Amino acid sequence: MEQEAAPAAWAVDVIREDYMERIKNLMRMKSARPVCILLAMILFLFGGMNAFAAWETGAAAGFDSNIDRSVNGEESDTYLTGYASLIWEPSGESRIGWSGAATLEGTSFASNSDLNYALISISPGVTYFPHALWRVDMSPFFEAKGVNDSDQSALAFGGQVSMRQQISNDLYVGQYYIYRDSRADVETYSYTEHVIGVFMGVNWTKAFFSEVGYEFSRGDSFRTVSTTSTTSSGKGKHLTYSEAFGTDVIREEVDQNAIGVSAGIDWDKSLFSYIAYTHTTTKGDLGSSTSHAWSLGIGYRF
Repeated sequence: MEQEAAPAAWAVDVIREDYMERIKNLMRMKSARPVCILLAMILFLFGGMNAFAAWETGAAAGFDSNIDRSVNGEESDTYLTGYASLIWEPSGESRIGWSGAATLEGTSFASNSDLNYALISISPGVTYFPHALWRVDMSPFFEAKGVNDSDQSALAFGGQVSMRQQISNDLYVGQYYIYRDSRADVETYSYTEHVIGVFMGVNWTKAFFSEVGYEFSRGDSFRTVSTTSTTSSGKGKHLTYSEAFGTDVIREEVDQNAIGVSAGIDWDKSLFSYIAYTHTTTKGDLGSSTSHAWSLGIGYRF
């Protein structure tokens, strides 16, 4: 519990300092206004929709084989994450209802502390049930992220649409689309992306479950290259030097494919644990890179 509370307390201190001014600046952007208007509309409708709210908190330990997104010399690291979320779910009394979440998260890396970050996200949404076994969720979202390496601190907004179909009592499938526009303090770390994904899950018993998924995304991404490498010369793609990674960082458009698998156990109505693995391949003008990510987590629902 002490490890979980520490990231959350640190997260509040990091974000509180200067993010109100950044939020005001984001509101002034023309591209952000439609999202802000949609957020206000959904919040206005909240009072007329049936929903119930619940708290969830948890912690996870993880490993990433390529935290610097390198194309020629990956750096790996382990990390500890703690989070607390307030989650809204529709009551099911009608075909349409309120859903969404507000989350506070803090992550600390074992070796590269420059990557430690705090994140606040808000995603109010609407859920529609076209059929008893078919669920559609639509929501805009807003994120404020503070990173020890302030170049990577960012505000992001976007939207997502997801569907889930219950094939049988124990089997379900789903699909989703996400659009994200992230504005970082340094332009090299800013990006927009489009993401599509599919997943399938099985409840093997009342307690044990597993899920497998595939995701494809296209958009901008920062990538690191060795300062002695010739691949960075002449590209002119928002090249900058990163103190956090100790090498050059370049932003370019990439295609990314990810395959993930996870399994978990509901120990009772509130306590659960899980293990997850994701293999990601990234391709761009600078070349291809891969990463392997593991995480082992535990959570509690109130």
